[in-house]
Amino acid sequence: MTASPSTALILAAGKGTRMHSDRPKVLQELLGEPMLRYVHAALAPTFGDRVLTVVGFGADAVRAAFPDRAHSFVEQTEQLGTGHAVQVAWEAVAATGAAGCLIINGDTPLIAPDTVEAFMEVVAGQPEEPDLLFMTITPESPASFGRVIRDGAGQVLAVVEAKDFDPAVHGKPTGEVNAGIYWLRLSTMGPLLSRLSNANKSGEYYVTDLVDLAVSEGLRVHGVHCGNDVSLLGINSPRELVEAEEVLRARIVAAHLDRGVLIHRPGLAVIGPDVRLEPGARLHGPCELYGSTSVDRGAEVES
Repeated sequence: MTASPSTALILAAGKGTRMHSDRPKVLQELLGEPMLRYVHAALAPTFGDRVLTVVGFGADAVRAAFPDRAHSFVEQTEQLGTGHAVQVAWEAVAATGAAGCLIINGDTPLIAPDTVEAFMEVVAGQPEEPDLLFMTITPESPASFGRVIRDGAGQVLAVVEAKDFDPAVHGKPTGEVNAGIYWLRLSTMGPLLSRLSNANKSGEYYVTDLVDLAVSEGLRVHGVHCGNDVSLLGINSPRELVEAEEVLRARIVAAHLDRGVLIHRPGLAVIGPDVRLEPGARLHGPCELYGSTSVDRGAEVES
């Protein structure tokens, strides 16, 4: 558990145009479960029920998919960007009485609970109380992710969206990009929300602009570099969805093998996240198990 009283806010209002689907992006499935389910699961060990979710496109469908979280949804009726989503949810965040808020996108199903906990430990371990921390990575391809700008001493200056990045203005790109996971101190960052602007090529309010605003105010801003851990990045296309699903499949199979489940031809076994397999159970690939399926010790599942 984190030592500082924080709440978590999931941004899950977008349609996900590049998914080419009428289904809300966060309801796209991996191993039979919506991707938002995995984000909730990653936050649960650290935040418990202190999690709010911003919904927008297909809000009713998202609510219906998570009936046990009915009290925790905040609706963004107009999708005007991630910064606008935070503005809409800020009253609900403040009402929790938390001192800080973790902000994460709802399209990051690969993030692990240990990663969330480690980030919050970094927050708690700062020598001076921070105002804004965010995760950064250096992937093989920066693609459309926001570029991190630092000065010569390594201090963060801003995060510039890929569409707006200009080497002539911002300098040579370093490959370091914003992973889209932030921690904000409510007392100092809340007043900056009203100063977000949509004067950019997308005409949207970006949560990333809070970095620039906080720096300009002399607040304590830190980018926490996490190497090339692409599991922190969001899913934006069908290709990225199925690639993430394969990572999850292999991760779950490996965890069961380590617990003593015998899985023959493990590369052909598909096991959902809520499937219960007792040590000593035997599976033969190809096989697929989903939902709340249970396989006891000594039982065998044939292909």
